[in-house]
Amino acid sequence: MEKLLAYLDEERGRRNELAAALGIFPSAISQWKKVPAERLGDISRFTGIPLEELRPDIFAKAERDTGDLPADASATDQPAGEAA
Repeated sequence: MEKLLAYLDEERGRRNELAAALGIFPSAISQWKKVPAERLGDISRFTGIPLEELRPDIFAKAERDTGDLPADASATDQPAGEAA
């Protein structure tokens, strides 16, 4: 949420523009403690902020649950017997 708030505060009127694009009132955005999951795609497209930065709690958990390695992980980081 910090990235979104920083984006909205950078330029006057951004909160109103985002609210209009989402079809909600600007005050609704002010009430969010986290970006609603169902709005992530729309907000990411509008702001250019990656999904992972809008809701790291969702995407970090998904990465841990699936066992995905970061893109820069080398083949030597893999457990023995697994293909790279």
